Amino acid sequence: MSTTPPDQPAMKPKNPDDSAGKTDVQPPFEEQLRAIWEVKENRNAVFMGCGIVVVLIIGWYGYKALAAEREAQIESAYSAAVVPARLRTFARDNAKHPLAGAAALKLADDAYAAGNYAEAIENYGKAAAVLPGTPFAARALLGKAICQVRSGKNAEGTALLRQLAEDATQLKALRCEAAFHLASLAFDAGNFDDVNKLTDLVMRVDAQGPWAQRSAMLRDRLPVPAAVPAPAPAAVTAPVSAPVTSSVPAPAPAPEKGK
Repeated sequence: MSTTPPDQPAMKPKNPDDSAGKTDVQPPFEEQLRAIWEVKENRNAVFMGCGIVVVLIIGWYGYKALAAEREAQIESAYSAAVVPARLRTFARDNAKHPLAGAAALKLADDAYAAGNYAEAIENYGKAAAVLPGTPFAARALLGKAICQVRSGKNAEGTALLRQLAEDATQLKALRCEAAFHLASLAFDAGNFDDVNKLTDLVMRVDAQGPWAQRSAMLRDRLPVPAAVPAPAPAAVTAPVSAPVTSSVPAPAPAPEKGK
């Protein structure tokens, strides 16, 4: 047998530079930024982004400044509207501003005091529309309901009063006032059961308030129901007895003389 070893593939000597070439070494972060910045398109994008941010900031503060100036002008115009004509003009020119609702409420109160219920109803409605969800809106609705009743629109007015009186989200004083007005209307109409129910509502909502005191006074005016007379006792009648007949025989007639 031959002792000569089989041929083996020749081994290549290791190149010390090969391992270094295969290692993925990331450049430092500063160098990456420098490389990005050296590209013109990247620089332009950065400048544009910064410019947009600056414009937005300036625009925001400019808008706030204009809004504040506009608000100051509106407040000044409202303060100067001391006569009804100016109030009407202010409310028309600033229809969606809360102060327009305040102007409409003032006009409605003045019309109510003057007995001009149609104008009061219109302005109370405007005030409630501009000031939704506020106590001023509820107050406007209460005034509108009262004007409707006084102008002969009883069905509309009483329905609105009842809505306010039964709304648990409204202020206690407003609910009690609405219920008291309903009770007064029921009293005038002679519906005394409704008077008791409505005044009970006032007592439950705010027993210590002024409307509770007025409700108590109204209840004191209720007519006292007439006492129902007790049924008269049945008359006791004695039984009718049979005529009494004597068992003693009648005396014999006396004999005639001369016989």
